[in-house]
Amino acid sequence: MTGSQKAIKVISIIVIVVAILSILAGLVTCAGGAAGVMAGADASAAEQEQLALGAGMLFVLAGGALVSGIIDLVVGLLGLRGAKDPNKIMPFFVIAIIGAVFAVLNLIGCFTAGQLDGTSIASAVVQLALMVGCVILANNVRKLRY
Repeated sequence: MTGSQKAIKVISIIVIVVAILSILAGLVTCAGGAAGVMAGADASAAEQEQLALGAGMLFVLAGGALVSGIIDLVVGLLGLRGAKDPNKIMPFFVIAIIGAVFAVLNLIGCFTAGQLDGTSIASAVVQLALMVGCVILANNVRKLRY
């Protein structure tokens, strides 16, 4: 196993762990939204409206976390598969390229949307670095194909 394969394996395991945490966070957030709706059963109409609005926001956040977690899980599994067998690296390579493009768009979006806080920019830069690293590593493994 080459250094690139080992690095992809480590990154993929980290991505899988983060994916599982994201899926769990999405499920917990969804449950919180449902609890908010249930709590409003005895409330006044104005309070029910506020609780429904809050619950709706939680459902949107939960949906985003679930979708993100599922996509990350697929990426991690493809990375593990590609690290183990260089002949199966292409799906991970393609996903990494797509991820790098979205990471660039995300970074550009931080500046154009006025999100000039350190956290947003740092997150976008780390995401871009990770995706570019995955593209480079996957390309190295891709060259090992028989």
